[in-house]
Amino acid sequence: MYKIAVCDDDEIIIQNLHKLCQNYEDVHNTKLILSEYTNPNKLISDLEDGRQFDIFFIDIEMPQMNGLDVIRIIKSLYPEGLVIVFTSYAHYAIEAIELEIFRYMVKNKLQDNFDAYLTAAINRLSIWEEESYYINSPRKKTRIFCRDIIYCYKDKKTKNTVFVTKTGEIRERRSLKYVWNDLKRISDAFVIAERGCLVNMFYVVGISKNQLLLENNIEVTIGVTCMENLKNELKRFWRKRIWPD
Repeated sequence: MYKIAVCDDDEIIIQNLHKLCQNYEDVHNTKLILSEYTNPNKLISDLEDGRQFDIFFIDIEMPQMNGLDVIRIIKSLYPEGLVIVFTSYAHYAIEAIELEIFRYMVKNKLQDNFDAYLTAAINRLSIWEEESYYINSPRKKTRIFCRDIIYCYKDKKTKNTVFVTKTGEIRERRSLKYVWNDLKRISDAFVIAERGCLVNMFYVVGISKNQLLLENNIEVTIGVTCMENLKNELKRFWRKRIWPD
């Protein structure tokens, strides 16, 4: 099941997209939940209230707000949101690409490209879903790609978990023990370096005495009781990738 938001002030275009989605469901045996917006302000309000979508179809020229501004807001709330721009004008392409939109579609080619673009988006979501960790809060669901997590540690004051990623820190009001249990089900890349610290083995560059050396000049202390298991896990992890069965 995939949740799709369509935002266009032209109701005829929205009706056409609705029919294309229905046809896609029948042909591909895929459940789509379509939410239709003729006013981008309503879409933004719903997003700010915590409503979530997997894919966005956004028009560029709307009387209430420029579609590019709508995309900027979507990206600020959901950086991983897959945005497909559809417009009657090709000259917006460069600016749309700079906003890291997923696909750019001209309206007079809507029927020709819809299936291919939606399939590409669903395939991307399927890959992400395989190794993604989700943080749930009353207002927002945040996806963290496992490949972006360098390490996690327990905040000793709050006992919550801190994810150190390539772009910064993300906190979750959840103990590291439960985070570790979930990560093990998602990915085999994480190992305990010491009590209260998990490391993504993709980022390990070496061991120096009791220090685990990670990319970006990060060092993590290795617990005395964790050293042997850590070395064994590193061997297993890289053997599996260098000499797969």
